Amino acid sequence: MFLKLRSLLFSLIFLIGLELIVLFHRHVFVVAFFLIFLSIYFGKKSGGKWKHSILPAFFTVSSISLLYLVGLFYEQQIFIVLVSLMYYLSLLGAFRLGQYEGDKTAKGMIMASAISTIFFTYAGAYGLYLNFLVPLYALMAVYAIATLLVSFQYFSLVYLQKSDSHPKTTVWVYSFILALIMAEIIWTMNYWPFGYLTTGVIALILYYMIWDITQCYFQDILSKKRVASNAVLVAFLVGFVLMSAKWIPVI
Repeated sequence: MFLKLRSLLFSLIFLIGLELIVLFHRHVFVVAFFLIFLSIYFGKKSGGKWKHSILPAFFTVSSISLLYLVGLFYEQQIFIVLVSLMYYLSLLGAFRLGQYEGDKTAKGMIMASAISTIFFTYAGAYGLYLNFLVPLYALMAVYAIATLLVSFQYFSLVYLQKSDSHPKTTVWVYSFILALIMAEIIWTMNYWPFGYLTTGVIALILYYMIWDITQCYFQDILSKKRVASNAVLVAFLVGFVLMSAKWIPVI
């Protein structure tokens, strides 16, 4: 079932909130605060657990950041509609997992929402870093915190079947390692001559490779062939992005 009235209502409130930011941009911090607070509540209400609040909260923050970087009004409207649909998907996935934690379709929804949240966070944070006098350590901290929490929420879902006396500790450790890696990656990419979208795409590609290897390990399906295929795919995608990108910062 892909239609849930409560999730639809929550998504509509999210959409209205983004529209208020566009129309009354002077009050962006007030609206953003309430949207983040409501997203935490919506996630808990939908999934029944506080960990389901992670994606909606980070998705809200990253969506607002990217919305600020979108200049034209019609592009803002398209962006708002698309992110509202993804927001609905994250809440619907949380609701279905709250009913049955083995729901594979719901896990797919959460995975799509997690990847979108990571990209929005990476691109939005780097865009604000280029436009404002944001310290590099703050940018690295944003990458690390978002990676840590978003990865933890998803990895905790795929780790359910593992027989481990301390499953949460194991998931936290791997999520923390992934967060440190992404913080180091953005420190390196800070010296690259690219804008926020190119940087966000490349960071997402690198994150996906490590994320996929980690989830394969949790699911006991990790193999040398999987690692090699991921490495080849990442090399191809990064190479394609680098060849098609403008080698100057686009802020």
